Order: sequence, then C-alpha cells, then structure tokens
Amino acid sequence: MPSGPTLLAAQQWEPVVWQKAAPKGKASKSSSEVNAALRQGVAVETSKRMAGGCNKTGSVSVAAAEPAAARKLDEQTEAFRHETVSHDFKMALQQARLAKNLSQGQLATQVNEKSSVIHEYEAGKAIPNGVVINKLYRALGVRLPRAK
Repeated sequence: MPSGPTLLAAQQWEPVVWQKAAPKGKASKSSSEVNAALRQGVAVETSKRMAGGCNKTGSVSVAAAEPAAARKLDEQTEAFRHETVSHDFKMALQQARLAKNLSQGQLATQVNEKSSVIHEYEAGKAIPNGVVINKLYRALGVRLPRAK
C-alpha cells in the first residue's frame, strides 16, 4: 500500500460555476417581480437612485452640461495672463548689474538663485517675487522701481 495520496481512476472534470443568489423578499429588484407584486395588490416602494452606477453628476447628465460649458468658454474674451515685471524694472535691474560689472551668473550666485531667474527678470518674463526682488536690492545696493 502506498503511504502518499493515491490517484483515483475516475476524476471529476465538470466545471464549477459560482452564482450569486438573487435577492429575496423585500430586496427583489427586477421589474417583473415588482410588477407581479403590484398586480397582487402588495404595497411596493420603489426609488430611483440618482446616477447610480453612471457617469452623471446630480440630475444633469455630463452630455447635457457640455454645450453650456462650451458656450461659456466661447463667450470668454478676456486673455488671462500673469503679471510680469515692468519695462522700467527690467531696465533698471540691467543697468544696476552692469554698473557693478557683474554678469547674470555672478549676480545669481550673490543672491543664491539660478542665472535663469536673473535672465527672466531682465527679459521681463519673470513673475515678480518679493523675496527675489529684496535679494536683488541688497546685492546691488540700489532701490529699483516697482516690479509690477
């Protein structure tokens, strides 16, 4: 006699199918069961869930909201832009830097910033940052005009 598991000659190869049991009693959800209960005169309470399992927000579908949103975007005529440094500021910064015989890289190391930051301020593309402007004031020893 073998001591381990033995192989049986007849193996079962039928597929096993798992099925979820349908709700019973009060939790029946199919429309045919609800209609049958209504025909019998049983009090039935039904409620429709708002956007249950759908990509909808509230009672308005996403597809219905798109034309209104598109119309609002089309009606927008303002061009929103960040405020950048003024022309007077960038020219005064450049003149103060050249008066001290500093390159953009040297000024950047003095104020502990990247040279690209100094380049953006002098090109007029930088968004004014009070901390950087105060560092420039101290490094150059010159009061520059308002950045905005």
